Amino acid sequence: MGGVASWVGVLIAIGSLIVSIIAMLKSAHAQREANSAQRRVLAIEERRENERRLASLQAQLLPELRKTGSETYRLYLINRGMAEARNVRVTLDGVLLDPRKAIQGNELPSLVGPSAEVSCILPMSIDCTPPFDVDVRWDDDSGVNRSYRTTLTF
Repeated sequence: MGGVASWVGVLIAIGSLIVSIIAMLKSAHAQREANSAQRRVLAIEERRENERRLASLQAQLLPELRKTGSETYRLYLINRGMAEARNVRVTLDGVLLDPRKAIQGNELPSLVGPSAEVSCILPMSIDCTPPFDVDVRWDDDSGVNRSYRTTLTF
C-alpha cells in the first residue's frame, strides 16, 4: 500500500505542477494584455495632450456678415480660438480687401485676439450684394498658415 500511496503523492504533485504552470502562463498572458492596453491608453492621452497644446496655439477666425442698414453691411471676424490671429487677410469674391482702400477709420484690423470680434463696413455698389465667397487667411502661434473659406449670406 505504501507504493500506491507514494505514486498517488507523485501524481498529485505532478498535477499541482501542471496547474501551477497553466496558471503562470495565463497570468503572464493577462499581464501582457494589460501592458498593451496601458500603452494604448497612454498613446491616446499623449495625442489628446498634443491636440490640446496645438489648439492653445491656434486662432480660429470665422467670418460673419451682418446687415446694419438698408444698404450697408458689416463684415465681422470672430476669433473662437485661444491664440491671436496675426496678418489677417480677407478676400471677398476673389478680391483682397485692401485696408488702404477702406473707409477712413474703418480698416479691418490685421490682429484679432483670442475670443475677440472685429468688424468693418463693406463698401458696396448697387450691383454688389450677398452672397459673397469669402476666404480668410491668418498666421498664429501654431506656425501653420491657417485659412477658412465659406459663402456669406445674412
